[in-house]
Amino acid sequence: MEVWRTGVSRLLGRPNRTNVSIASASMRTALERRATRLDASTGPGVLLAPLPLLAGVSAALVAAAVLFSKGSSDDPLIWIGGLAIAFAAAAAVSAAVGSLAVPVVSPLGLATVGCFTGLVVWQGFSMLWSIEADRTWNYINRALVYLAFLLLGLAMGTMRRAPRLAAGWLAVVTALAIGCALATKIFPGLSAETERVARLNSPIGYWNVLALLAVFALPLALWIAAPRSRPAWLRAVAVVYLYSALVALVLTFSRGGVAVGIAAVALWLLIARPRLESAAALAIALVPTLAVCGWAFSRPGLTKDGQPRSLQAHDGRWFALALVLGGIGAFAAAFFAARYEARQPLTEPWRVRLGRAAVLAVIVAALVGVGSLLAAGITPSRVLHKFNEPTPTSAGNGANNLTNLSSSSRWNWWQEAWRSWRAHPLLGTGAGTFDLTHRKLRVDGTVATEPHNLPLQFLSETGIFGFILFLGIALAGAGALVETLRRLEGEDRLAAAALVVALFAYVVHGVVDFDWDFIAVTAPAVAVLGVLLAAGRPARVRLAARRGLLAVAAGAFAAAALYSLASPWLAVRRVDDAYAALSRGNEDAAVADARSAHNLNPVSVDALLAWGAAEAARGDVAAAGRLYTKAISVQPDNWRPWYYRARLLERIAGPKVALFDAQRAAARDPRGLAGAYAASLATVP
Repeated sequence: MEVWRTGVSRLLGRPNRTNVSIASASMRTALERRATRLDASTGPGVLLAPLPLLAGVSAALVAAAVLFSKGSSDDPLIWIGGLAIAFAAAAAVSAAVGSLAVPVVSPLGLATVGCFTGLVVWQGFSMLWSIEADRTWNYINRALVYLAFLLLGLAMGTMRRAPRLAAGWLAVVTALAIGCALATKIFPGLSAETERVARLNSPIGYWNVLALLAVFALPLALWIAAPRSRPAWLRAVAVVYLYSALVALVLTFSRGGVAVGIAAVALWLLIARPRLESAAALAIALVPTLAVCGWAFSRPGLTKDGQPRSLQAHDGRWFALALVLGGIGAFAAAFFAARYEARQPLTEPWRVRLGRAAVLAVIVAALVGVGSLLAAGITPSRVLHKFNEPTPTSAGNGANNLTNLSSSSRWNWWQEAWRSWRAHPLLGTGAGTFDLTHRKLRVDGTVATEPHNLPLQFLSETGIFGFILFLGIALAGAGALVETLRRLEGEDRLAAAALVVALFAYVVHGVVDFDWDFIAVTAPAVAVLGVLLAAGRPARVRLAARRGLLAVAAGAFAAAALYSLASPWLAVRRVDDAYAALSRGNEDAAVADARSAHNLNPVSVDALLAWGAAEAARGDVAAAGRLYTKAISVQPDNWRPWYYRARLLERIAGPKVALFDAQRAAARDPRGLAGAYAASLATVP
């Protein structure tokens, strides 16, 4: 500060003291604002400033979402989502009081954020007409958490080198997740699922989403490995990272993941530089990948379901050796290639020749692959037929899934979602309600909570209005990301390109799966989207006219959102307590717990059904009947309240009296338990 005052004094000379004071104060204020934005101090105090603190918290939350989200479970939303909402509200308050700069995003960026917010609000409104309001409430909570991650990403985008920081941290987090996944093959006892399912799925719990996370790693690894300005050892480490991601991707046995991975690498080679070095890094990583995976496919303990733990442990030890040897080979080849390139860089004519040769090799490989498929009788018509045919629930497991041409019942689910939208074109059935739609329309015994197609899911559940908002996010976001790539330069542009490819992979993969349900991939994706919308844009400190009112509003919204997260979660715990009390024979405690669950979540049929079961257990069948009737009024399209009331009526009045309710339940789940129960009652004389 003393240097700045001296500089101002020398610049202005020595006019009268009043003018000096006014000018000094004005210049000091401007310089202080600029220093706040540009300060690069590394002292411990700077970490407590709003932006670095938010950046650290956001990074920790992204890591927690990837590593500790427990699949699509709602439980982690309580602490991961709760912290995200709390700090997003803190960011809003900091921006209102002028301690946090606000990015001046482009119109396309504003449209993206607006459509995302609108989709969250519309999902909230869909609770009014939802056929499964309790699940809609859970879906609203998930969307609120994603909106919080988007806002945190926007705040992080104002930092210098934001794309590089985001890409670097996402590379670290995905590397940790891939390492955890591969460790379950080496030490099968680390995962309870390993003995039953051969497909790699830890730490997320679902192989297709783990495959998408491995696809995120591909452009990030190439971003580190390709530039010639990087140290040779770092480029070699990046190739090992790429090799590990490829091995993990293959061992998920995810056809969609492999296809999206190929598309992601192709997009990286199209939009990023340098292409030749990227292709070389990929080629070096592919050699040990093919060798290790080719060997792994011959080991039943690694690629077949239901193998003994002893065989899995035996094959896992050999897999560890193969994995390490492959990594050493990849590191050595990449390191010496980088050193050689540094000593004898390629001339431009040779770069052109090698680039053309690489393109020609890809074309030849594609033609050979297509020719081989046609020679084997795998024609487009056969693929379409296989894709559409019904699939037994046991098919496609293990390594055989990679050669399975069926859609694994996806085609049926997509048709069900389409039929549901045709029946409810404007408003849909309510966010997150495909489970009831599927049970009513399914043609086999499979069970699906989502149609495994994100556009169709939003179309059927939120109607045409929700679908338009979802489409607005995709289209406006794509345009905004193109703007980002055009305005950034150098290392920031290269890092942004890797993140754009990861977002592209998320969007494409969403056409064949239900990634929205998994915070492990959706939270990083929306946070990265926020970073890229703000990266390279001007950021200004804007003092709100009514800062106190805005701070109160942000706090109230955060409190409401946190209550919304906690209330259904606590209700589920109370329902579990009620059934536990019933199993102990304590009917009074079960009634109290179920009543508490209903108070916490009035739209939950689970609480009413548990309450009714507790009343019936202590002999008050009239109260049980009233509670089951209330559950039917809350969710008339849900088969379970009808089924529970039918069972009660059968017990107290006989099967003929219960048949009507049983048939109502069967109409809502004809191929499940309700259908079988109604059929059994119909045969009673």
